[in-house]
Amino acid sequence: MHGLEKSITAQYKIDIKNIVPGREGFIITTSQGKYLLKESNLHPGRIRFVHGAKEHLYNNGFKNLDRYLCTVKGEPYIVFDEKYHTLSRLAEGRVCNFGSRDDVRSAACLLAQLHAASKGYVPPGNSLARDELGKLPGVFHRRLREIKRMERMASRRKSQFDHMYLKYAGYFYDMGKEALDYILSPLYNKLVDETRKEGAFCHHDFTYSNIYFTENGPMVVNFDYCCFDLKVYDISNFIRRRMRKCNWDISEAKAITTVYRSMESLSPEDFYVMKIILQFPQKFWRVANRYYNSRRSWAERVLTRKLEEVIEEIEPHKRFLENYELII
Repeated sequence: MHGLEKSITAQYKIDIKNIVPGREGFIITTSQGKYLLKESNLHPGRIRFVHGAKEHLYNNGFKNLDRYLCTVKGEPYIVFDEKYHTLSRLAEGRVCNFGSRDDVRSAACLLAQLHAASKGYVPPGNSLARDELGKLPGVFHRRLREIKRMERMASRRKSQFDHMYLKYAGYFYDMGKEALDYILSPLYNKLVDETRKEGAFCHHDFTYSNIYFTENGPMVVNFDYCCFDLKVYDISNFIRRRMRKCNWDISEAKAITTVYRSMESLSPEDFYVMKIILQFPQKFWRVANRYYNSRRSWAERVLTRKLEEVIEEIEPHKRFLENYELII
C-alpha cells in the first residue's frame, strides 16, 4: 500500500490522507475530496479515447460524469504493478433504481443530455477509437448462428435447461431472424451515415449501476465501453432493462421516450431501429451463451431460473411490440 501511495503522490501531485480498498478499486481520501483508483483492462489508446470522450462531454456542458485526473505528464492513467489504473472523482450517492419511475425519468433526461453533448467528438490523435456504427447486422447474424449451434448442443444433453432451450429456441430464432431482415433496410444505413457525420457516441453500458444520484444531481460513470454508435443502442437497452421491472408496460417506455425527446430529438428512423433492437432476443441468447460456455457449479440453477424469466416474458413482450407505435 505504501508503494501505491508513493506512486500516486508522485504522478498526480495530490495530498493523500487515506487509502482503503473498495468494491471497484481503491478509495483515496485527499484534501481535495475522495477519488477512485481503478484498475483498467483497456489498452492505453482506448483509455485516451475514453478520456477524450469525457472531456468532450464536459466541455460541451455535460458535467455530470466521472472525469479522469491526468498525471503530471498529461496521461489519463498510471502504471502500477505492471497494470494500468485510472483516477477519477468518487461517485458518492445511491445507484439508480430502474423500478422507480422518478429515477428512470431522471436517467432518461441524463441520457438525452449525454447524447446531445457527444456530437462532434474528434478522438485524440494518439487514441484508439472504438466504432460500432453499421455492425448491428453482423452482430445479429453471429448470435443467430450461435442460437442454432447451442440448439445442437442442447439436443445431446438432458438437463432441465436443455429441455427448455430446445422447446423455445425455434421461437426466439424466428424472432431474431425477422429482426435481422428488418435491420438490412436502407433506413438503418441512413441512420448510420447521419450519426457518423454528427460524430456522436454512446455510453454503451447505461445501466442502473453506472447511474448515481448524488447531492449535486444524477451522474453517469464508467465509460469503458463508450464508442461511436447509434444513440438508439443506449435508449433501447435502457428501455429493455426498465421493461423487465414493469412487465413490458408500454406506458413506461413512453415515459422514457417522452422525457428523452424533450431534450434530444428522435427521428422515424430512430424509432424504426429501436424497435428492431428491442425485438431481437438478446436475453435469450445471453443466458444460453453463459450456460453453454460456463463450467461453474452454480450455473445450471441460476441460469435455468433466468431462462424461465425470459420465457415468462414472451407474451408481455409480444404485446409490447404490437403496441410499439404508442411510444412514438
